[in-house]
Amino acid sequence: MKRTSIEKLIFAIAWIGLVGGILFTFLVSKGIIESNQEMCVPQAAVTFVCGVFVAIAGWALLIQIVRISDKLRNIDNQLKESKNNIKQ
Repeated sequence: MKRTSIEKLIFAIAWIGLVGGILFTFLVSKGIIESNQEMCVPQAAVTFVCGVFVAIAGWALLIQIVRISDKLRNIDNQLKESKNNIKQ
């Protein structure tokens, strides 16, 4: 399916956000563990789980926006084809 440049940009941002968010969350969690403070392991675990959840949720939201755009384009093309068939 042919996508616009904005859709391609959103798609790229989604994947970069997913990978970058997980890596950033991993580094933050690693820093919390290396601080050797009291209760650092549970805090790092919660930080990692929440960060991964946010990264996946953001990715899913942006991918869903692109999919909705694809569906709307398909509907628009079908309407145009049906109008052309009726006129002929």
